[in-house]
This record gives sequence, C-alpha cells and structure tokens, in this order.
Amino acid sequence: MFTVKRLIVCLVYAVFIIWLVRFWNSYGSEKISTVKLRQFGNFESVTLKRETGAGVRLLCFLLTDPLILHKAVYARDTWMKRCDIALFMSSAEDRQFPTVGLNVSAGRQFLSDKTKAALQYVHEHYLDEADFFMKADPDSYVAVEILKEYLKNCNTSEPEIYGHNMYSGTPTAYTGGHFVAGAAVVLTKEALVRLVTRGMSDPRCLRDSFADDLLVCACLIEVGGYIVDTRDQFGRDTFLPPLNVDDIVYGNYNEVAPWYIDYRAPYGSCSSVDCLSDHPIAFHYVHERDFSLLDYLFRIRLRLIQQLSIDLTHLRFNGTRYAKNV
Repeated sequence: MFTVKRLIVCLVYAVFIIWLVRFWNSYGSEKISTVKLRQFGNFESVTLKRETGAGVRLLCFLLTDPLILHKAVYARDTWMKRCDIALFMSSAEDRQFPTVGLNVSAGRQFLSDKTKAALQYVHEHYLDEADFFMKADPDSYVAVEILKEYLKNCNTSEPEIYGHNMYSGTPTAYTGGHFVAGAAVVLTKEALVRLVTRGMSDPRCLRDSFADDLLVCACLIEVGGYIVDTRDQFGRDTFLPPLNVDDIVYGNYNEVAPWYIDYRAPYGSCSSVDCLSDHPIAFHYVHERDFSLLDYLFRIRLRLIQQLSIDLTHLRFNGTRYAKNV
C-alpha cells in the first residue's frame, strides 16, 4: 500500500532528480563528468556555511509549548543548526532544551499572544545581531542556505515580509488582502522594528487568535509594510503551500482543503510539482521521520552546488509588493 511516508520520499527524490536533469541540460554533461567530487563529509562544516548564503545573518525562532516540546527536537537537530541564531519560544523556560520562557499561557488559542511576545523578545535582545528574522513551526523544514541566497537580493531596510502568498477576504477589512503564511515567514529588520515599535500599539494587532501569520501581516501593513510575492521568476512557489505533500502532488484541494482555493485565488492554486520552484525554501507538515531524509537530500544538493561552482546569485523572488487596500 502506498503510504503517505512513501509518497513523501518518492516526491522528494523525484524533485531532486528533476533538478539534476535540468542542471545537466543547463551546464552540459561534459563539465559534470570532468569534475571530481570530494567526499561529502560533515554537513555542519564551516566551509559549507561560508560558501552558501554567506553574508546574510538569519535569526530563526520556533514556537512551542512544554507538552509539545518533543516535536521541536527534529527541527532543532537538523535545519535550525544552520541558522545564525536559533531560539525556541515556549510558555515555560527549559534550560536543557533550551527554550525561552515567555509570559504567555500554553495552548493554540494563545498562539498570537505568543507570537507577539516572541517578536518583542527578539526585538529587545537580538535586533542588531541579525538582518532577517524567521518564525517557523515545529513541523516545518527550511532549506536555510537556499533561503539566504534569496535574501541576498532583498533589502533589510525595507519593511517586507516573505512566505507562502495567500489572499483573504475584502481589501477593506483589517485582515483582508494579501498575506503570507505556512511553514515559515521571514521579516526584514525594518519590518520587525515597525511591528514592535508602532504596529503593536494598535489593539487589533495580534489579538487572541490562532491565525497569527495573518495578523502579523495585517499589523505590518497598517504601519506601511509590504507583502512580497515570493514566487520565482517562473511563477512557481518557493515557500511550499501549507498542505500535506501528497495533497500538493495530486491536487486534491477541493476534497481536503477547499478553503485553500479561495485563499489562493489571485495567485492560482498549485496543482502539481510543476508549480513548485526548483529551489524550494520551506516545507510544511513534515513528518518527524522525514526531517533527516530532507536534511540528507539537501546536503547532497548543496555539495553539488559547491563542487560544481554553480552560481546562485540569480535566485530572486518575483518581488511584487502589496500594500494596504490592494
């Protein structure tokens, strides 16, 4: 029986093979055959960190709670190691994990309160130690080095937010219009400053709700921020949809997530892997057993990029920016 686990494995391998084929066609088989690849070695090597995504300081923080802290272990032990700063925000401090204890009650119903407290904590303690600030979920996997390559072409002085693009309701509503959500959302330094110092003075900003990404975007828009279209130059998603991978592959949105069709209307719903970028950044709803698999596949890919001296400076978001009432 074809389980979701096997489907995810096959999908990841398929995407990886497609990328290799496209790379082969672009750079020529002769060049590839003459390159002697060294042993992969340790994925956490200093060389890897310096060569890919160099010059971009990224702070990553993940929201968790004491009762679900075990779910954050997989992100902690894989991709979050490659963030310049990695923080785990919880309703209680755990020095062994470790987590930052915020003065917020545990539970999904207090997710927006926790997001607000986390952003305030990061602004107070780490504002000058990073250029970009990313919030992620425990079941998210992020290709940090690829994300940094995209961010190299972004201006941290602009009040921008990046993530999977969606659209909500009527533009005149506080939470209406364009927003980003999903596996991870990334704020520029200027966006973080505006959110904390100006946006949070509005009582509507991050009120009690589990729709924290939507409210972060609404809050940022109110203080002159922008939602950025993060699709690539071919209109394909770099931040994957907030759906299970098998639903993305088979396009079963009408059956399992009819709400997504409406939220995606201005961008068009992705119905196959052809709608996904060759250089994906973030995956959502990743099973605990698949974190190591994804890490391994990205390790191979990044080693090939380095050994073959592939230039990733062309990686850019679509860049269209959306402000209030559009």
